[in-house]
Amino acid sequence: MKKYIILFLFFYSGLYALERESTLKMYHGIFSALSSKTMTSVYTTDKEYRNVFRTSKRIFLAKKLEKADIILITNKSTLQRIIRKIKVNQTTQNSILFVTDYHFLKYSEDIVGAFYWRKGRSQLLFVEKRLKQQGIQLSKAYQNFMIDEL
Repeated sequence: MKKYIILFLFFYSGLYALERESTLKMYHGIFSALSSKTMTSVYTTDKEYRNVFRTSKRIFLAKKLEKADIILITNKSTLQRIIRKIKVNQTTQNSILFVTDYHFLKYSEDIVGAFYWRKGRSQLLFVEKRLKQQGIQLSKAYQNFMIDEL
């Protein structure tokens, strides 16, 4: 029985590492498309994403919201807090807002896109109008993921 438990743990840890690696690879592509910088600073409060991004050589974690090139928002309470802060302080005016839930796109015109899961499949979406407002031009590789409006 011990052998099966050890085998299961070994197999699970391998899958988890593979999942982290593929997640990081996806976000490398997305963030490099959104930002022209070779080293992108990302702010997120999500513990799992922070752990994934710590292993990256091209993404580094910003400790403060104001210092981030991209703000990755993964839950509603963080979204509301950041939107409030933007409206009051205008401190993150240069940061790009990106979310992990399709429904978050309706909360603010400042959010340029989303990478989320639906029916077991990853979905990537950019709102063209919002990208233009922020002066972001995506490469042709991402043109299929753009929509005009919500």
